[in-house]
Amino acid sequence: MGYSFEWADLPEPAATARSRYEAHAEFDELCQPCTDKYYSLCDAYQFHLNIAGMAFCRDRMRRTGMTYQATPQPFPDWPFDDIYDWRSADPSRRDAYRDAERAASAQTVAGMVGIPEFKLTSNGPWLVGAREIEQALILYQASPPSLHAEFEGDDLWVTWLNWLRQTVNHGGFTVG
Repeated sequence: MGYSFEWADLPEPAATARSRYEAHAEFDELCQPCTDKYYSLCDAYQFHLNIAGMAFCRDRMRRTGMTYQATPQPFPDWPFDDIYDWRSADPSRRDAYRDAERAASAQTVAGMVGIPEFKLTSNGPWLVGAREIEQALILYQASPPSLHAEFEGDDLWVTWLNWLRQTVNHGGFTVG
């Protein structure tokens, strides 16, 4: 298992490539040119970790107070009978489901600060918003300097922190 992260807000032409890719994937009609274009244009805005790398980063985030424990609320039930119902459904019905799924993927816990750890323990789909990341980075800065000294000697951790800092200015990131 691996983790793939991508800026929530992509610059053009990567944003258009992602939209086309998602539109084709939604109907199980992936075409090679759209897939290739998406992967090539979006690569600069992605970050990947294997399960061990994510566990490493999650542990350090937990130890510096950047994350919090919570139970995620469930995603909406699939309101379609099958894939054929999805494909033939009125676009407003599909849009309503997509909106509900997006809201579930962006969920946070009222009164909590940082990133809910459940967003970093599965492939989502999760959206880690810019505000959550900003809060997590503030919490990191407030953590003991001894932890900074210990952690910042590791290239993976430094790369992860830099990724987080970049994503603040791009709407956060998706987890997939």
